[in-house]
Amino acid sequence: MNRRIRNLMASAGLLLFAFAPVAFGQASPGVAATFEGTISSAAQEDHVAFEVTTDQFVLNTGGGVDLVFLMASVSGAGSPVDPGLISVAPTTGGTVKKATRRPDTAGSTASIALATLTPGQFQITVRGEHKSTGAYRLEVMLAGDANTDYCVDAADLDRISELSGTKSGEAGYSPSADVDRNGVINGGDRERARGNLGAKAAPPQVDNPLEVNLPAGALSLVGASPDTFVPQSGGLRFSLAGAEFDPTLEDVVLTINGALVTADRLVIEPHLLTANVILANGRNVVAFKAYDTVGRALYYNATLWAGGSALRVNLVNADGTVFTKQANVVASLSDDPGVAAQGTTASGSITFANLPGRTILVKAQGIDNEIGTAGVIGTRGVVTIKMTGFNAASPVDNNDISLGTAGWVIGPGAPVTVVTHKETIPGFLAGSSSALQAADSIVDQDLMLGTSGEGERNLSRSFTTSVGTTAVKIRFRFITSEVPGGYFGTQFNDYFRVSLRSQTAGGSESETNSMNGLGLAAFNFATGETNWREVTLPVDRAGDTIQADIAVANVGDAALQSQVVVDFVKEIKDQVRPALAWNNTAGGLDLTWEVLEQALEEDATIEVHFASGTAYGNRLGTAIFSHVVPAGTAPGAGGPVRIPGGGLADDPAGTTHLLAASSETMTGALADVRISYGANANAGAVSAGMQDIVKDGLRAAGASVGTITSTSRTPADQARAMFNNALNTGAAAQFALYAAAGDAVIQVYVDQTAGLTPAQIRQNAGTIRAAMEAEIVRQGPERVSLHCADPAVRTVIDVSYNSFNANNRGLFQGSVSPRLSRILDEPNNSCLHLELVNLRWGLTSGGAARGGPPGPHRQ
Repeated sequence: MNRRIRNLMASAGLLLFAFAPVAFGQASPGVAATFEGTISSAAQEDHVAFEVTTDQFVLNTGGGVDLVFLMASVSGAGSPVDPGLISVAPTTGGTVKKATRRPDTAGSTASIALATLTPGQFQITVRGEHKSTGAYRLEVMLAGDANTDYCVDAADLDRISELSGTKSGEAGYSPSADVDRNGVINGGDRERARGNLGAKAAPPQVDNPLEVNLPAGALSLVGASPDTFVPQSGGLRFSLAGAEFDPTLEDVVLTINGALVTADRLVIEPHLLTANVILANGRNVVAFKAYDTVGRALYYNATLWAGGSALRVNLVNADGTVFTKQANVVASLSDDPGVAAQGTTASGSITFANLPGRTILVKAQGIDNEIGTAGVIGTRGVVTIKMTGFNAASPVDNNDISLGTAGWVIGPGAPVTVVTHKETIPGFLAGSSSALQAADSIVDQDLMLGTSGEGERNLSRSFTTSVGTTAVKIRFRFITSEVPGGYFGTQFNDYFRVSLRSQTAGGSESETNSMNGLGLAAFNFATGETNWREVTLPVDRAGDTIQADIAVANVGDAALQSQVVVDFVKEIKDQVRPALAWNNTAGGLDLTWEVLEQALEEDATIEVHFASGTAYGNRLGTAIFSHVVPAGTAPGAGGPVRIPGGGLADDPAGTTHLLAASSETMTGALADVRISYGANANAGAVSAGMQDIVKDGLRAAGASVGTITSTSRTPADQARAMFNNALNTGAAAQFALYAAAGDAVIQVYVDQTAGLTPAQIRQNAGTIRAAMEAEIVRQGPERVSLHCADPAVRTVIDVSYNSFNANNRGLFQGSVSPRLSRILDEPNNSCLHLELVNLRWGLTSGGAARGGPPGPHRQ
């Protein structure tokens, strides 16, 4: 039995459900459960949820269990609390009888409560006397367990009788025999012990190392990363810190693009596992599972992009001479722009290695805001990029394309046409006559830039903004006949780029992407069109020179053309610029803003949305929060206004950001919370429902990243670990780690190995482990170990304390608890243990189906 007993804490009046385990190896003899907490000045008390079940305790002859609750101040923990009266009250089932409590015990400020409890759930309330605050420890013991052996029997009565009359401070005095802690051992103590005869509680246990998670980053890939290009040759090297790899080659499962890497290509050292493989040119989906010598499963899952080609990028000026200014050059994968390599050059040349035979988008930016781009197959070898400065600003006012191509610069050989654009915009003519409203659409002219042959074609425009313009926006869409043509996902990966640059402010914003990079869902499959897209650039409000650059390219061949259609370039004069930040103290978000230039003439409303990106057009669904900045607000910073974390659940599919917007161009984006996985965590075993609960909890806590350090083990993995540990450390040591269900599995090992030598045991490992696995299933996997469960039935995870701070861990617990089957606070493992019965197995209202959550157990 494991005294992972529920702990209910109060903080600033908010009840936060958690489960606090015994501090194993730290409690005094005879202490069955220990809780630690803090009495705060705000709450003046703390609450502990306590449970008595027949799994946890053997009841006395009266059908209950007599317990001693002892509260003491924790030394060296800030201001000391003077323990006050302890109250015990039933919450669900159970009764409290013969309750006695005192604020002080003999020779100590510790307070005591004695009570007889029948099976059920209870709330223990602890307080400080005289409004004192600070850290405390609450210990729970069997009343009358005078010899501290976790049972009350005749030996305890004899012990109390032997010490009768002994007082506190005298030789031989034993606090455990002084049941009521009044300072003298007498007949009253013996009678309390007699009333508790037959009661038992399991002793504290040694930690099972199998249940201790490795820290995040313990398992890493050496010399390779999913964020950049990796070499095809040289193999894969997995490094393990804080543990050693199990040397059994046959237990390692490594697949690359679904193909198993055979054991003869693996080399295992204590802290390094090498796979002698050649990666595919292009995408390599790597799935790795191994074990450490403790028996813990180790996981690494990633997509690596590998290649064997070098690409030299030469930068030139418009006249073809070498561009010798300092420039930053980025080579990104069109299939996944998050995979990239970058470097800086002042010589006009830079080389990127390990590129695959896929479309690579290369972007260079000089120190004076010159830009140049190209899209090439990674095996091309050399590419020359022309660096473009600013053209002279056109005097023609034609950002809306009403004058056709006037004021636009068409690149060599670029097919540019003026096309009519009619778009239905609901509500566009709201308030107009009914005849106009019936049209409810806008008709204007667009520019269409197309491809012609293989390679890039371009179009640009330079103009000067008027005073007071705060931003410039360009609206466009990408069209490719490769999509209906059936070439999505191939090397014929046509791309586009659209950018805005400001000469005075020195800023730039752009979108460079490709057919494969956007994904098939971004297109109308029948026409090959994307939805309208936008790029927005903040500019100097005193007036600025802006250049818009548009390009589109055929890649791989000259067939099946692509286009970029430009709807307009627009100057924006908005004044309220919002921003968002996570609040990891109070939880949720902080909304701030800046009023630009002059006092607001009218109210400005800031709306906060879930979003699929950083642009205004990426908003998803309706606003989740709004705030009005009133007319008359002077220029300068405003806020913060806190957005409570409780309103940040129910994120729509596709959410990647939170976005605050006061207008189409005045936005502030913040990356949504994310989940990372430690070495012992298998991401594939975490259900979508659990992921949603964790992410909602992270938002409630204002925590940007949550690290899952462990997930469920299969019965086969549990049997394997128990077999190896029993073989290496002996069955007796394993019996000490488990409760009855686990002990039954170890007994199977003992029975199966009787009379066998270690060599014979290893020879019959498959048969023995199969028998142990069958016993795990028979006992109920979750009763053997908290982490042994069928992922299809129950999702089990640990979330690292490192995801939080002292302020927001409780906010996370309070958010997720009502939606879970069970949550345990495990300070000895520095994590929160979460369990969820999957919905298809009947989970309702956060409770467990099929008979409820499993009973307590040691590991």
